[in-house]
Amino acid sequence: MTRLLQVCNVGRILGGTAACAWTVTRAFPDVEHSVAFLSRVRPETARAFAGCRIEEWKSVTERVAARHRADLIVLHNVHTDRCEELRSGRVVQYVHSRGRRAAADATVYCSRWLAEACGAGAAGPVLYQAAPKPVRPSDGARRALRDGLIVGRICTPHALKWPESIAGFYRRLAERHPAVMWEFVGCPAAIEPALREACRGRAKFHPAEWSARSRLWEWDAMLYHHPHVTESFGRTAAESMRAGCIPVVDARGGFVEQVSPGCGFLCASDEEFASALERLADRGERYRLSRAAMAHADREFSLARFRREFLRVVRNRRD
Repeated sequence: MTRLLQVCNVGRILGGTAACAWTVTRAFPDVEHSVAFLSRVRPETARAFAGCRIEEWKSVTERVAARHRADLIVLHNVHTDRCEELRSGRVVQYVHSRGRRAAADATVYCSRWLAEACGAGAAGPVLYQAAPKPVRPSDGARRALRDGLIVGRICTPHALKWPESIAGFYRRLAERHPAVMWEFVGCPAAIEPALREACRGRAKFHPAEWSARSRLWEWDAMLYHHPHVTESFGRTAAESMRAGCIPVVDARGGFVEQVSPGCGFLCASDEEFASALERLADRGERYRLSRAAMAHADREFSLARFRREFLRVVRNRRD
């Protein structure tokens, strides 16, 4: 394989789909990359994909795809209504969420949970995303030298991912853990006041930027709860563990397949989230879990592992 063409729906690097496409480019530095987006490409996205050929398309057609003379075309969640039948090169559909996806030579799912939710069953092929280590802050992480607990939430700035009801969730946690400092990346301005009040003023808010992942080196834990939406993969858990930040997340969806015992916490109730933070109040426990999480993620979500599994999917071969 010398030429690879990827197609993404959304031209924002902040979402998990475009971040996965970016990871593919990092896993294959020896390949000529083209990436097409079916919406406007944001400047931050173009910077992240520097060195790749970037295009904006209205839909996926054989005519425009053939121009790239790609050995492989990877469709990331591309809907059947936006894609013609492609004949130039092998086509893989990488499914990141439920929906009607365009036909391909091979279809692969980002988690076992999603494969089953899409009706592919236990035999549906799964390819877990890789998660390169976030860029480390220039002044270095200070977790090991700090007594206080910093807990962050990082998510795309869509209202769907930030329901108003989470203010009540954080209020209950803050009542149990008044010394915790809470940080939020990507929080819509509309619910900032409610979250600030819920956290008793001990909250910081940061814009949704690609560079915001560096905060995972500073946070002790990455906490993610959503009362209604189940994450198909939940890439932020893998990214957190790569930085030694302990995931405290919903015991649902793709999170369950990422977080192994002793590497973080899978929680099914407010009480379990509160209890996880209680354990993390102990510096020694934080240190042990942080090291275990990083070792686990370095093994399971490395670029080398992803490259091997990706090639196995492309070649339609299983061990």
